[in-house]
Amino acid sequence: METCERCGHPLGAGRYCLNCGHPTGRGMTDTAERPAVRDPGAAPTAAAPTAGVPITPPPALQTPAEPRFPLFADEVARGPMPSGPPPSPTPPAAPPPNLPSTDHRAARAGRPGWLPWVIGAAVLVLVAGLGVVLLVTGGDDDEEPSARDTTSSSPEPTPTTEAPSTEPTPTPTPTAEPEPPPPPAEPEDVATRASAKVPATAPPNTDVEGNLVRFEARNMLDGVPTTCWRMPGDGTGSAVTITLDGPTTLTRVGMVNGYAKSSQDGRRTLNWYQGNRRVLVAEWTFDDGTTVEQSFGETRELQMIDVDAVTTSTVTLRLVDVSSPGTGRARRDYTAISDLSLVGSPAS
Repeated sequence: METCERCGHPLGAGRYCLNCGHPTGRGMTDTAERPAVRDPGAAPTAAAPTAGVPITPPPALQTPAEPRFPLFADEVARGPMPSGPPPSPTPPAAPPPNLPSTDHRAARAGRPGWLPWVIGAAVLVLVAGLGVVLLVTGGDDDEEPSARDTTSSSPEPTPTTEAPSTEPTPTPTPTAEPEPPPPPAEPEDVATRASAKVPATAPPNTDVEGNLVRFEARNMLDGVPTTCWRMPGDGTGSAVTITLDGPTTLTRVGMVNGYAKSSQDGRRTLNWYQGNRRVLVAEWTFDDGTTVEQSFGETRELQMIDVDAVTTSTVTLRLVDVSSPGTGRARRDYTAISDLSLVGSPAS
């Protein structure tokens, strides 16, 4: 029996091998048309039947098994996929020519058959066993059992919320800030708010124009120099008492020491300041016994003297020295004072 010199398959009566299509060299010449050489891995093409010779399809031409999806066992059998670009396909090596039929069957028998299925099944069993272990243990291999037991057996205490107090919150009483003391009042003449007690008062009279003129004590305290208090005769040694409207700190005292008025009688001028008696020296005495002496010049102007700040409610004016009356038609034997001045501020 002849065999194909390429694949070792028994040859039939035709000119080509029924297994691989290799020409057998029967009845072929150099000029005869030869069919194209078929790739051993490609699906075999059935050759035309030769008359009188029954053709039995080889095992390679039988209906192939239905394709299946790759399994995890196939991946494990093949090993990890190499990284990088896929390698260039290597064309299958042609089987050596003139192999005996026993070698051809051995080569076909060496292909992988049931071994990959066994390996895949073993891998599946191993994976299933690992899954069961993980399900049983819960997957908490890194956590200590004592920590898990403590957490499960010791629940956190529930915080207790205290009921709010119903007592009203006391409102702090605002503390009133002490008011600053008022600034000290500016010193002023307080004589206009005072009253006077005199030893005597001259009777009223008429002036050159026929007007009635009075010489009462309040004329010393009205601030008008042309009015005056006067007493008959020499007033030396007499005392005038002035009562203030309240305790007052005095810093200056003084007076207009005569009757500071003039009158026109026809062509003549009557000088009442020179015609009446004038105070030349006086003493001012206060509640604490302080006494200040003041001397006066011959002038109608207000004459003042400074005193140390003294707080008092009354002032006593004593006439220490009084002048003689003047001469001429204006001569009058009266002791006169036109104005008194007491400068100070209310005592704090």
